[in-house]
Amino acid sequence: MSKVNIHEVLGRGYSSNVFFVESEKNFLVDAGMGISTQIVNQVRKVSEDIHRIILTHRHVDHVGDAKKLSQDLNAPLYASEKEAEALRSGDDRTVMGSNFGRRIPPLEVNKLDEREYSGFKVLKTPGHTEDSICLYHPGEKILLSGDTVFSHGSVGRTDLPTGNSKELQGSVERLSRLDVNSLYPGHMSVVREGAHDHIQRALTGLKFLL
Repeated sequence: MSKVNIHEVLGRGYSSNVFFVESEKNFLVDAGMGISTQIVNQVRKVSEDIHRIILTHRHVDHVGDAKKLSQDLNAPLYASEKEAEALRSGDDRTVMGSNFGRRIPPLEVNKLDEREYSGFKVLKTPGHTEDSICLYHPGEKILLSGDTVFSHGSVGRTDLPTGNSKELQGSVERLSRLDVNSLYPGHMSVVREGAHDHIQRALTGLKFLL
């Protein structure tokens, strides 16, 4: 099995973090908003071979540069079924482009099934949006968590369209049962070691609030 290397492009302003994953097949996680040049430069320092761009969910801060990156890197877009449907239809209400002064055109997005891809398990983790996903590598104990859970016990918002607090709690509880050492979230800082404790703190906080 190939060694996993993760190169990070941390978000600026409202943009999400973006991660370039070197594994059996190289791929990007999320596309950010307004940082495409930085992402392309980072990727091309390492490889010209990008198999796909996986979007953890539909929000504009994660998909704003998706079309441009897909073209520049010649890599197709993938998302879970309901997120892909929203992006293909250009559903501005739930993608929320207008909230940031941007209009996201309908995107060509392929359906990503809940199965293994390049050594990572695709996990459905609804709550922040109705069909959000995380990516987990059991051998390397790596979790790419999108906006489901962040460092220091923080979690994604559930007061946005398709969000659901009880579903988020269930998703974080699912993640808390995994053996996770390194956490790569959609915002905030990366956790290199001891990430399970950060997830457990998030679960404890959700149980207290709900």
